[in-house]
Amino acid sequence: MTEPRRPWVVAALATWCALAPLGQAASLAGQRVLNFAPDRPWNYLAYGLGAPYVAWLLWRRHPRARFAAYVFLSHEAVRGLHAGRWDAVLVALAWVALLQLPAARRYLPSLRPADFRARFSRSGR
Repeated sequence: MTEPRRPWVVAALATWCALAPLGQAASLAGQRVLNFAPDRPWNYLAYGLGAPYVAWLLWRRHPRARFAAYVFLSHEAVRGLHAGRWDAVLVALAWVALLQLPAARRYLPSLRPADFRARFSRSGR
């Protein structure tokens, strides 16, 4: 059986997350875009490790990729609200909205608690 074709929205979000360390590096040169800022130590962890990890999960079609993307994008929106960066809030909300497209929902289905309970009950035997 062949792997389904990756929807453009998943590929674009994975690419955006994978390029986040470059955005943080550009902030060191004075380029302030979205939530990237050199004066916030948390950014180096969020964009240096968190965003690329979400990109990897999305690209590999991990079962928790959709959830990880929602967590990361929620984090971005809250940080944008806190810092008054409305561009970051709008971009995060746009990505969340794009993840609701039918192709993205088919490619990255939502977590289902019953599936996890079944998997753990099988592994316990």
